[in-house]
Amino acid sequence: MRQLGNDISGILEMPAYGGLTVGESSLITQLLAKEQSTFVAGARIAEAIAKAESISLTEAFNIIEGAVRGTELEPDAEGIRMRHAGDIEKVARIYAMSGQRNQAATVTALIATRLNRPEWSLEDTKTLHRALFNAIYELADEEQAAENQEPSPPPDEETLGKPPVENMKLPRPTGAKSPTT
Repeated sequence: MRQLGNDISGILEMPAYGGLTVGESSLITQLLAKEQSTFVAGARIAEAIAKAESISLTEAFNIIEGAVRGTELEPDAEGIRMRHAGDIEKVARIYAMSGQRNQAATVTALIATRLNRPEWSLEDTKTLHRALFNAIYELADEEQAAENQEPSPPPDEETLGKPPVENMKLPRPTGAKSPTT
């Protein structure tokens, strides 16, 4: 059990499982199902920019992604970004809102499942103190990261300090009886 939050935000004890459960992942998906895909929104604006600037859809999408991330763009791409700053700003807002919705859905799912509060809603999550919200989301983030770690291979004989079987020298048979037989 992990204690999350502080005296001001309130403290919750929540189990850590080393990954999200199937039920948690399913609930997150359900909570986000009605939301517009950020990729679709970005692609629509990229398509409009590509047509207006006579560039490929990929180039337009890369300009949008670079601008949203704050990456320095080449001079031609920077000019396109400036000409379409309003549309690119819309994509940035959509991405930011999507990130916030994903965090809220994740925190809601963890409270509903790990604290056995199936009635807990996104609206309930909005009432949490920011420190408690962040602590629960941090746990979820750690759980998701743990899922993505590749399992380490089992130790081999060399790692354990044992000689490999093929290198072991077996005693030569002498024809003499063993003292135990």
